[in-house]
Amino acid sequence: MAFAGNVDELALLQTVRLKNQVTAEVVAAHLGVSVAAGQAAVDALLSQSKAQAAGEGIELTDKGMLELTHQLEAERVSIDEDSIAELYDRFVPMDEELAAMLSEPEADHFVDTLLGFDRRAQELFDDVSAFVPRLSRYQDLFAEALEKIKGGALAWATAGNIDSYATVWREMREELTAAAGR
Repeated sequence: MAFAGNVDELALLQTVRLKNQVTAEVVAAHLGVSVAAGQAAVDALLSQSKAQAAGEGIELTDKGMLELTHQLEAERVSIDEDSIAELYDRFVPMDEELAAMLSEPEADHFVDTLLGFDRRAQELFDDVSAFVPRLSRYQDLFAEALEKIKGGALAWATAGNIDSYATVWREMREELTAAAGR
């Protein structure tokens, strides 16, 4: 559903929840919109009392969390339970594999290993996006992190304060776990 700044409200609410506190710039980067659109979305959440100021950004209010819960429940009703459960079962071993890999980002051939892993993961996420189209944006975020890693910025593999590969993976894990009702 289009929201202020032509941002999907469910994606916006979930972004704020997953990241705890966000700025318009974080919303823009995470959702792939302009900063002006991100600011319009943030302003709309604030004016509707779905978010409140927190630090230098915003966080969801109880009203915002309730709206998010309602929208996620509506989304889940439209998802084929057996298919998403199968995708979750494919995800679990990859989650374990990535955790082991990210524990040693300085290892020989780390970047090549991560690139190979990502190719396999994208096949899974193509399938996930077919059932939950809102999650397709994560593939762009993975690609952006990988480009920075390939350029030598290994912080984009594991840093927790940016949309690093590990951060985006964690968020995808939360999304897929919830979609599968686990």
